[in-house]
Amino acid sequence: MMKKLYTLLVVLLVTVSVSAQTTTIDLSAVDQNLTTEFEGETVLDVAECASPDSAPALSYTNPFQGLSFTEAEIAFDVYTYEPVDSIKVLGSLISIFDPALGRMYFTNGSYLGFNNGSFVDGNLDNFGIGVDFLGVMQWRSVQLQFDTTGYAVYVDGELAYDETSTDVPSAGNLADYGEIITFLQNASTLLFGTGSFWSSNTRPDGTYWDAQFSYMKNITFTPNFSTTNIEEVDFSQFGAPVRESYFNLNGAEVNADVNALAPGMYVKKEFFRNGAVRASKVVKMD
Repeated sequence: MMKKLYTLLVVLLVTVSVSAQTTTIDLSAVDQNLTTEFEGETVLDVAECASPDSAPALSYTNPFQGLSFTEAEIAFDVYTYEPVDSIKVLGSLISIFDPALGRMYFTNGSYLGFNNGSFVDGNLDNFGIGVDFLGVMQWRSVQLQFDTTGYAVYVDGELAYDETSTDVPSAGNLADYGEIITFLQNASTLLFGTGSFWSSNTRPDGTYWDAQFSYMKNITFTPNFSTTNIEEVDFSQFGAPVRESYFNLNGAEVNADVNALAPGMYVKKEFFRNGAVRASKVVKMD
């Protein structure tokens, strides 16, 4: 008999970015010397933004400044266009920076750094790459998420690492992750291509160490990105899911292949690039 899958309830749970709160960088308004056309789209060429953090080539007012929130997400797509030896950890794709308060930054070497006197070094191995989650010559969707209990880095909808991960190298002495939220609420500036703890170091010829030979697009900033409000969610705005999987009613993931499921009741979860999760209850029958 043909196996059947019935959807009993379209949506049980939604965890999603609220579009009204999200700030998106309009790349069409950026200096054309800092962008390029790639695969039919305008993208930011981060290497062209390499500069001192005191005189950045591309900067904005921090989109989180002055807002009230307990969690924040920075999301973007990134494509490193040079060979693997161009992946660097001590430069910066993107940074929230303040000369008095410190800095938070992420590199194409998959390194997340934070320093406000105390520090976090996520996925940094003796000033080199810990685990390369981004690679080269391929688009990757990244979400950097922060709340008062820690941080998480997602790549293509999958958790790469967080503050509890033991399979990536990390270090730090930050005792209260709420300090990152406070920093994001108060820091002055958003930077591209500079703003890490080391990225203003220059060579004698004036070029910069660890320039990021990467393109970026779909760059967004969302405070309080997790909400449960089914009526406000239009999933069509998020594009196609990056993956889906099935969970038992106790919340344990059981399989990503519907054909491999035993008969029974499951929760199907669809994961979207921006961190949204659409869940529906399904029944698998023979």
